[in-house]
Amino acid sequence: MKCFFDAHVKSKGSFPEQEITEEQFFEQFAALEEGLAVLQTHMQGMSEHVKLFGNLTRQMRRSICPATPSRR
Repeated sequence: MKCFFDAHVKSKGSFPEQEITEEQFFEQFAALEEGLAVLQTHMQGMSEHVKLFGNLTRQMRRSICPATPSRR
């Protein structure tokens, strides 16, 4: 499995030259929080869909192959 990360090295010139202000930092942080809230909403919706799909497949399996009690 490949793992990528963002590494800034001053000697190679990949380090950002400009610094951000405190206001810019808080704006970016707020945008991240908003994005996470949207992602959480989508994940909850997906979870609910998975539960519904699981119930549907269980009902279909039971209707196609009903369990018959053994006669002992």
